Amino acid sequence: MGGIGRVQGIIMAVVVLVAFLAVLPTIISSTVTAAGTTGIDSATTSIVNLIPLVTAVGGIGVAGLIAFQAIRGSGK
Repeated sequence: MGGIGRVQGIIMAVVVLVAFLAVLPTIISSTVTAAGTTGIDSATTSIVNLIPLVTAVGGIGVAGLIAFQAIRGSGK
């Protein structure tokens, strides 16, 4: 992978990260609504409150993996 391919990979990683961060407020508001729903116990509320954290870690992980493969080269 040449220099242009590496730059494209880094740009793609940034685009993926921005896309995850753009969707995150919607996910947070949805989980707040779900956690506020009556009829669910505290354990379920705790699990629902972890959804934004898992989403953020997943988005950062995917963007990091794309950037890593762009720098290192996906064929190695």
